[in-house]
Amino acid sequence: MPPEESRPWLPDEDSLLGTCPDEEVATKLCRTPDAVTTRRWMLGIRGFKRRPWSEAEEEVLGTNTDRVIASELLRTEPEVKTRREELGIPRFAHEPRRWTLEEERLLGTASDYVIARRLRRTDQSVYAKRKKLGLPAFAPTPGEWAPEETRLIGKMPDEEVAKRIGRSPGAVKAQRLKMGLRHAPRPDHKPWTRKEERLLGKKTDEELAKLFGRTLSAVTARREKLGIPCREPKCKPWSEEEEKLLGTDLDRSIAQRLGRNPIVVRRQRKRLGIAAFGRKPWTREEEALLGTISDKQAAERLGRTLAAVMARRNDLGIASLGRRIKRWTQAELKLLGTDTDENVAARLGRSSDSVKAQRLLAGIPAIIEPSWTPEDEAMLGRFTDAEIARRTGRSNSAVWLRRKQLGIPPVPKANYRPLTAAEIALLGTMSDKEFAARFGHSVGSTKAKRRTLGIVAFER
Repeated sequence: MPPEESRPWLPDEDSLLGTCPDEEVATKLCRTPDAVTTRRWMLGIRGFKRRPWSEAEEEVLGTNTDRVIASELLRTEPEVKTRREELGIPRFAHEPRRWTLEEERLLGTASDYVIARRLRRTDQSVYAKRKKLGLPAFAPTPGEWAPEETRLIGKMPDEEVAKRIGRSPGAVKAQRLKMGLRHAPRPDHKPWTRKEERLLGKKTDEELAKLFGRTLSAVTARREKLGIPCREPKCKPWSEEEEKLLGTDLDRSIAQRLGRNPIVVRRQRKRLGIAAFGRKPWTREEEALLGTISDKQAAERLGRTLAAVMARRNDLGIASLGRRIKRWTQAELKLLGTDTDENVAARLGRSSDSVKAQRLLAGIPAIIEPSWTPEDEAMLGRFTDAEIARRTGRSNSAVWLRRKQLGIPPVPKANYRPLTAAEIALLGTMSDKEFAARFGHSVGSTKAKRRTLGIVAFER
C-alpha cells in the first residue's frame, strides 16, 4: 500500500466520513485517525455524533449483561459499559440461585425472553431450565402480546425481534403496523447523502450501485422515490411481447428473462393493472366449494396450491372435510391446570397440544411436575424408569433425568449376567464381537466393560 501522503482520497472513501467515529473510518480505510479527521474538516463534514441517552435506556442499564443490553438498544457494548460506569451503576452480577416451584411453573407460559425479564434471569438460564424439565417452547396465541415483547418492536429489525421472542417475522411486522410504528433500520443500514442523490439519473443505476457500494435494487428504488428518470439507454421502452409476459411468472423470473430490474418489472405490471403471478382473486363459486371436498381435491380442481386452499378455508372459518371438532365441556375445563398437560390429555383422550392451547386460552398456569421427595428418590435404581414413572405420575424422561443427576445406575435387565473373573481375564485377547458371541454377552456391554477396566481393544 502506498504511503499515507501519496494516497488520493476516492469518492467512496469520502462518502464514509461522518457516518461513524473517525477511529472506525480509519480502521475501515487503513488510514490514520488524524488523516481522516483532517479530510473531514477540509470537506466541511460534521463529526459523527452518537445518539443521546434517554431516561428509558438508562433505566435498563445494569438489569442484564452489557452485551444483551447493547443488542436490545442497538448500541455497541463499549458504549453501554461506558455509560453505565458514568452513572455509577454496578455491572450485572449473575448469582446462581435455586429455582422455586413458582418460577418453574412460569416456564413455557410465555417466551423464554419474557420469562427471563420477569424473573431477572438470563435467557440462557431460562432456556436451559425449560429444556431440563422437558417443557416445550411457548406457542404464542395470535393477538396476545406481552408488554416485554411490544417494547422491542420498532427498536430493532423485525427479524431480530422475532428471533428473540420466538415469533415469526410476519407476526412481528403485523403487530408493528397495528401499533403504527415504522420499521427500525438495520444495523448495517447506510443513509443516503445529498452527494449520492445528486448523482442519481446522471449515470446508469448499475454504475452508481458499484460507485456507492449499494445494491442495484436500492439505487433504483431511491431514484424512483425521488422521481428522477433513469439514464438512457437502460430505460428501453416496453414492447407488446414483453408486456404479455407480465403476470405469467414471478417478477424476478420475468426480470431475468428480459434483462430488466425486478422493481421495474413490478412497477410496469402494476401500472398495467396485471395481478401478480399465482394471486388470482377468489370467486364465490370457488369459496362455496371449500369444505365440501378435501383440500387436496379442491386444489386440483381449482388449479391452486394446497397451501392457498388451506389458508383461504381457515380465513373463512370453514372446517376441513371429515374433521370433527370435539367441544370442551365444563367438566373437562375444570381439569385444566390440575395436573400436567400430558396427564390431562391422557385422561381426556385429547392431544397434549390441544390441552395446552385450551389452558393458555383460559389463562391457567401450567403445572410443573412436583419436586422429588426422598420416598420417590428411594425407588430410583430399584425399579425400572417406566415403573417409577407409572407410580409417581411422571414422564419416563423426567425419571431418567433425575436418576442421571443422582448418578444411580439403571435396574439391570432380567437376562443380564455379569462377567465372571475368568471372562474378564480374556477381555482384549479377541475382538468384542467374538467375545460376545462366545460367552453370550452383547457387544455393547462387552465394549463398555473393557473400556471401564482400561483394556485396549484387540488388534489382529
